[in-house]
Amino acid sequence: MKAQPAIDAVESIIKKFKKTKVPLDKGGKQKGGFEKDFQIILPSPSKEVFTQKTAHTLSTAKHIIFVCTRYEGIDYRFEQYMKKKYKQQFQKISLWQFITLGGEIPAMTMIEAITRLIPWVIKEEASRQDESYSIEQNMNNLEYPQYTKPEEVLGMKIPKILISGHHANIKARRLKKTTKIKK
Repeated sequence: MKAQPAIDAVESIIKKFKKTKVPLDKGGKQKGGFEKDFQIILPSPSKEVFTQKTAHTLSTAKHIIFVCTRYEGIDYRFEQYMKKKYKQQFQKISLWQFITLGGEIPAMTMIEAITRLIPWVIKEEASRQDESYSIEQNMNNLEYPQYTKPEEVLGMKIPKILISGHHANIKARRLKKTTKIKK
């Protein structure tokens, strides 16, 4: 992908952000700056790997611009420009050590992870907090096993403690069944 059209596209989007009404300081400049309200993400092979922690950070951005490329990626001058002009907002992020045909599916994956962390996207607040890769547990946990109805499926039963109604015992079992990740 050529650098100039991609730069122009991103600048065009950012220009629209600048037009939104933001309080001005005494010098007539935007108070606080619009630049804190957006991030530019280039899904691409990178040292920086997308994690749940990254998702939490990005979920607070007002706007996220994903620049998705195909095959061999984008002219390096795009990245140089973004790093120079938008040092705080630009990130080149990889999902892991594998290559896809383009950045669209990695971007969709990141969007899913980020969006679910925005308040009210998931109705129950606790559902977002009590999960795998919890920030409270330093991203070193995998959530306990989940069960649904019916009580028995192909001879496999829900553990009795989980249907006992004894909340303290249920909580203790779930904590015990949470897997700690060794890094």
